[in-house]
Amino acid sequence: MKNILCPVDFSEVSLNAIEFATRIAEAHHGSLILINVFTEEDFNQLLETEHINKEYNEKLEIAERRLKSITDEINQSEKNKGLLSCKYAIVSGKLSESILEYVDEHKIDLIVMGTTGMARLEEKYIGSQTLKIIENTSCSVLVVPEGQSFHKIKKIVYATDYQEEDKIAIQQVISLATVLNAHVDLLHVSHSENDFSLAVYEEFVEEMKSFTNYSKLKFHRKIFPSTTKGLKEFVHEHHADLLILLSKKRNFFQNLFHHSVTKDLYEFSDFPFLVVKNN
Repeated sequence: MKNILCPVDFSEVSLNAIEFATRIAEAHHGSLILINVFTEEDFNQLLETEHINKEYNEKLEIAERRLKSITDEINQSEKNKGLLSCKYAIVSGKLSESILEYVDEHKIDLIVMGTTGMARLEEKYIGSQTLKIIENTSCSVLVVPEGQSFHKIKKIVYATDYQEEDKIAIQQVISLATVLNAHVDLLHVSHSENDFSLAVYEEFVEEMKSFTNYSKLKFHRKIFPSTTKGLKEFVHEHHADLLILLSKKRNFFQNLFHHSVTKDLYEFSDFPFLVVKNN
């Protein structure tokens, strides 16, 4: 995660995501890029009343001044803590399309986005676009819910359904946990208790243990009728700081299930979660 992109529309939720992006960039000795996708209509909603009638170029200059000020502040206060650099970019166009294009052109490793959840879609532009970006981007996406202030990530939960792709993803999770000096809980939510499901779980655990060597890794199996609710309950019970999901290349019905889980977490989550892409 050397190149991290954080969309900023100057709303509180997007500004809050900047701190998460900055701390992750510091931990990985990476670079942070703040991007503002400028549209006059949306920017009008964030400016004070006396600015509404300003010309497009004047509004664009205001946006750039704000973004440059934030960037300069981050560079001055954080570069001695591991951050390589903080830069900014302003592009015109539709938010999701512009971000997806920027990710591909600049080889971004991680997007950090704030979100308000589906219940308040119309209040924050970035919040309304997060799910669309998760579904279409080629890189991982960290979703930071509204009201979440950054604190040290001490415990990570990785949700697994025993797929082959999990093996590679778990290595990436352990790499992240090593950098953050965090504990990892490897969790599978099962919908029923039976000998077969237990045997599959135990076989998976033994296989994971054979090629992982991380002292702060634990395995868990939770019986719960709803995958999403089971994940959220476990996160709260174990006071986890971050949930990680793997976005996989699947068939139609599997994709439908995965989309449902991600969408539910997006709508109701009150904790940060990271969607890792398996490219």
